Amino acid sequence: MKEDTLRSKLVYSGRLLKLREVEVKLANGNTGKREICEHPGAVGIIAITPKKEIVLIRQYRKPAEKILLEIPAGLIEKGEKLQNAAKRELLEETGYLAGKLKKFSSVYMSPGYSTEVLHYFVATDLAKKEQCFEDDEDIEVKVTPLKKALAMIKNGQIVDNKTIAGVLIAQWMI
Repeated sequence: MKEDTLRSKLVYSGRLLKLREVEVKLANGNTGKREICEHPGAVGIIAITPKKEIVLIRQYRKPAEKILLEIPAGLIEKGEKLQNAAKRELLEETGYLAGKLKKFSSVYMSPGYSTEVLHYFVATDLAKKEQCFEDDEDIEVKVTPLKKALAMIKNGQIVDNKTIAGVLIAQWMI
C-alpha cells in the first residue's frame, strides 16, 4: 500500500504554498505521478457563546468568487504553537478572546493532493475586544444561533467544508 518516492521536483514556491511533482513506486511495482501541494497547516476555531451561538465570519473568497460564511481560521506561523495560533486568529478575525480554548481534533483537508492539516479548537468564555484583521482581509463578524447555522448548512448558505464540520462539532459540544 505504501508509495515509495522515486523522484521529487519542486515546481513552484510561493508565499503560502509549494507545489511538488513526485514520481512514486506503487506496491504492485508500477510507477505513478503525484502533484502535491505543500501547505504549512492551519487552525480553525469553533467559538461558542453562552447563548449557544457560533461566531462566524463573512468574507470574500477569490477562488470561490463569492462571499462565504466561515468559522474563523488561519495559517500557523513558523514555530508558532497551535494554541497560540488559534488565540491569535480568533482575536484578529473576530475581536474575541477565549477564556477557554481546547483542541478538538486535527484533520487532513484534502489528502489527495495537499499536505494541509487543520487543527480544530473549541473556544468558550468569550470576551469581546476589537477586531484586528490583516491589511488584505475584509471580514464581517456574524454571531449566529447554532440552530440557524445548522439550517444554513441544509439550505446551502454555508458551503465551506471546515465550517460545516465546525458547526456540527459545536452541536456536539453544546
